[in-house]
Amino acid sequence: MSRLTGQAYQYLQKSKIPTNKFQRSLPRLKIPKLDRTCQRYIAALEPIFAHDSRYQRAIEVANQFQTGPGPDLHKALVSYDKTVKHTSYINDFWFNMYLSSRVPLPLNFNPFMVWRDAPTSDLNHQLVRSTNFLVSACRFKRSLEENVLEPEVFHLNPKKVPESYGKVMTLVPESIATYVSFMFKAFPLDMSQYKNLFNSTRIPHQVKDEIVKSNPRDNRHVLVLKDGQFYTFDLLNEDGSLKTPEDIYSNLSHIASQPKPAENYLSISELTTANRDFWAGEREHLVNLSERNKQNLAKLDSAMFALCLDDVVYEDPKQKIVAAQNFLHGSNPKGPLNRWFDKSFSLIITRDGHAAINFEHSWGDGVAILRFFNDTYYDSTNQPQLLKPLKETDKNVVNVDRLDFKLDARLRESIAKSRNDHLKTTSNLELGAVEYEKLNRDYFKKNKLSPDAMSQLSFQVAFKKIYGATPVTYESCSTAAFRGGRTETVRPCTNETNAAAQAIIENRNNSKMSNGDLKSLLQKSSQKHYQLCKEASMGDGFDRHLFALKEMASRSGKQLPELFSDPIFLQSQHYTLSTSTLYGECFAGGGFAPVVPDGFGLGYGYVDSNFGVLVSSYKSHRNNTQFVQALNESLDDLRKIVET
Repeated sequence: MSRLTGQAYQYLQKSKIPTNKFQRSLPRLKIPKLDRTCQRYIAALEPIFAHDSRYQRAIEVANQFQTGPGPDLHKALVSYDKTVKHTSYINDFWFNMYLSSRVPLPLNFNPFMVWRDAPTSDLNHQLVRSTNFLVSACRFKRSLEENVLEPEVFHLNPKKVPESYGKVMTLVPESIATYVSFMFKAFPLDMSQYKNLFNSTRIPHQVKDEIVKSNPRDNRHVLVLKDGQFYTFDLLNEDGSLKTPEDIYSNLSHIASQPKPAENYLSISELTTANRDFWAGEREHLVNLSERNKQNLAKLDSAMFALCLDDVVYEDPKQKIVAAQNFLHGSNPKGPLNRWFDKSFSLIITRDGHAAINFEHSWGDGVAILRFFNDTYYDSTNQPQLLKPLKETDKNVVNVDRLDFKLDARLRESIAKSRNDHLKTTSNLELGAVEYEKLNRDYFKKNKLSPDAMSQLSFQVAFKKIYGATPVTYESCSTAAFRGGRTETVRPCTNETNAAAQAIIENRNNSKMSNGDLKSLLQKSSQKHYQLCKEASMGDGFDRHLFALKEMASRSGKQLPELFSDPIFLQSQHYTLSTSTLYGECFAGGGFAPVVPDGFGLGYGYVDSNFGVLVSSYKSHRNNTQFVQALNESLDDLRKIVET
């Protein structure tokens, strides 16, 4: 495999269509009509709360909102939307929601995704894989910042993109580029979140945090964590060009060779796991304690991103759950925390080369991270710039800065407290995995069923089997087809899924319904779910609209309408099942913690020919093993119905 040189080495892509070609002409996220939002909200309540004594009152409150304070708030929102034409009506509200939250980032916000292993043992060597990922990340970064990264475009038929598409798109003006692209059945996606991918960090402040983006030209360094200690070195030369793989490997090798800290070593990394107000106060104290602390924090904040070299090995496939715990929260009873959760994203690479990404969620959703995740994997494995570990004689001059912090008694106590709190919280988290070999996307499509609908139905069946109730469920749906789009909520609990789930459970041991009737229920559930997903992706959900109306009411300084304090409304925001799907050829797994104490987090997707789910829950509230077993049984039930 030949080494890249010159411009070919410097850039991941040199797209003829500029990266931001479509941004100006992307359609704006529409604000749904108020009456449709209220109707959709009421419809979402029925399958969950129809037998609740408060249900009728909840409907009355929603109808009163529609004819009472709702229209004025909606009118105010429409007026506000006209002042933010560069983005969407939800974007600022959504940032504010994330940044105003005071809960710790790990478990509450930061998710993780795992890459597949590289194809050879040499490429899975920790320092080789780290070097190749750093090279690919910088190539991606240079292409993005110089506007030559290929625009994010969803092609309805990616295998049949006309050759003329690229030529036409380079010629049309930016003002109409998106609409011309539609003619090729190619749908550009919003890329506004990409600007915070690199040189970005979340800074804690009292009441509300801040996302700080540092100048990429002046900050060419990467942050490396090893045993809770901090190091930086430049990945780019002063002229902005990418350093050689040998330079990068030599610096990483130097860092990896550093002795472990003393047993009682306290790392300020622990503070990034704390309540945000607490961390804000301790950070301010840390800065005021010494000029060196201030300068070192500035180095952490301005780094391109973080690389965590973890001194752990997961050779046994049975250690997947242990690895997932580490990638999700990094809690380490035997040593300091090797994470800096405030960075936009962190690459985590174990001693045996397993690689994952953990990212801070406020600056963006999965769209930008998933693009980076896929592009860097393909680049670092298909054309790695370093094939094996370097001999000592082949290493280059080392140029690494170690960042040490001055601590006083207050900070030592705060670090110890944060560490203990994080260990206690994470010890209550339980993870379980479902790896079902008999179902995949093609299987369901061949049987004219939506794969996502059947995934969601299996979750409903599993929960209902155990608890005899229908859970409030959240599924994330991207609205990236619109300028400044974030996400919309899909509510997978419908009357159709309820009917199908109940029938499946009742028929498991006592066949009261014909298989044809059961298949019909699956199809109805699938069709309804497809409709909801389509509406949500087009901005026709109800959750973001209601969220924005509540924000408008709060900003007006007036009393909040009764709708937002109605007990059923509040309960409908308590997501017992929080679900999100990811899949791809380079994706080996991923997940997140529950969003409520008595909930389950379900990160699901299709890996190879298997359906996989990472199930998270808290031991103090739920039985993870029981749910995993029930979910496997639910998938057995679905397969039996489809195949009979």
